[in-house]
Amino acid sequence: MRVLHVSDWHLGRVIYKEPRTEDHDTVLNEIISIARSEKPDLIVHSGDLFDHARPSVPDISKAATVLQELAAVSPVVVVRGNHDSPLLFRLYTQLLGPDSGIYFIDEPRDPDKGGVLRFHGADDTVLRLGVLPFVHAGRAIDAFGDVGHWRTAYAERIGRMEHALAAEMLRDFDDRRDVAVFAAHLHVGGANFARSERPVHVSDYYATNADDLPAVSYAAFGHIHKPQKLPGTRVTGRYAGSPIQLDFGEAGESKSVVLADLRPGQPAHIDLIGLSGGRQLHRLEGTLDELRAKAPSVGRDLCLVTVHTPTRQPSLSEQVRDLFPDAVLLDVQENPADQKLEVLTQDTVAEDAEPDTLQMFRDYLAEHGSSAAPADRLLKTFGQILTSLEEERPVVFDEESLLIDPPEPDDGTPTTEEP
Repeated sequence: MRVLHVSDWHLGRVIYKEPRTEDHDTVLNEIISIARSEKPDLIVHSGDLFDHARPSVPDISKAATVLQELAAVSPVVVVRGNHDSPLLFRLYTQLLGPDSGIYFIDEPRDPDKGGVLRFHGADDTVLRLGVLPFVHAGRAIDAFGDVGHWRTAYAERIGRMEHALAAEMLRDFDDRRDVAVFAAHLHVGGANFARSERPVHVSDYYATNADDLPAVSYAAFGHIHKPQKLPGTRVTGRYAGSPIQLDFGEAGESKSVVLADLRPGQPAHIDLIGLSGGRQLHRLEGTLDELRAKAPSVGRDLCLVTVHTPTRQPSLSEQVRDLFPDAVLLDVQENPADQKLEVLTQDTVAEDAEPDTLQMFRDYLAEHGSSAAPADRLLKTFGQILTSLEEERPVVFDEESLLIDPPEPDDGTPTTEEP
């Protein structure tokens, strides 16, 4: 059986006040074309259909339209992500009806009461799909029973859920006929972030263990926006990633969807099908001449621009706009050299520091010399005086001991003290 895995659309995304509607329209049409061309037996969306729990009416309508287009090809399962509203998912289920071919997984389900779905292929293959939407750390899940486990560590709780789903998926499993897939919206410890995820939900507190993943043919995961394999080698699976560069943490990333071909008793065959990613995100920095050289590669993309100038230029924004007439300039910053504050390092401070008194006396001796005593002896004596003054103690020289305790005469005659 063939599974098309998509994820993290984040419909309704806005960056620097620029809606990403145009970019979503582009990639969603690409995904529909891929589905029609590849004819998967099942389409899995692994969460974050929307960017906000309360999406706009146009975004709600767009999501329904695209999912219905996909459902015309094959059944679609949408697992709720941390940005999605469970109430909206239930409303979709109610409005679209049981015959829509779209299954919205709004909350974790008991393994034998909707936590494992079954889909039949044309060749009598049965795909068993375990589903686990995002679980908030403070949410108690009745479907997974024992209240004594509600306050255990998050990773341990998720691990118990995964083991329960695995037990049901693999119950009476026939590897001559059945294939197993696990779809979830979770942070697996060791994944590489794109830095555009909601920080609290990709913290170490929300990290789950790769060793707890069910032993399935393919694991379809959402939540991490950077396309990548799941951490570890125990289970074949991927984060499909977001279909567009959602913010500048994803600048430069190539986007794709996953096509998994699954055969009973055989390893999964995984293909990545590239997406255009919509308009790209660029951070551009340099002088006006340097930026001019980059202009031909920018086109209609979205840009943050920093311009290095010798001094502040009042018309800089207009000049930059002339360089990139088709681009969306989200922000233009000027970095004038004459207003730049120098960042001091230990080396530069040492180089620029005023010479101390001892150094100035050394320089004086080097230039004028000394007729009273050798220069090095004078410098040593001067240094002793300075040190004693800094430490607020009397100035004492070794020679003073000769005045206080004169040596005995060589002939052994005792000295006579003056009265």
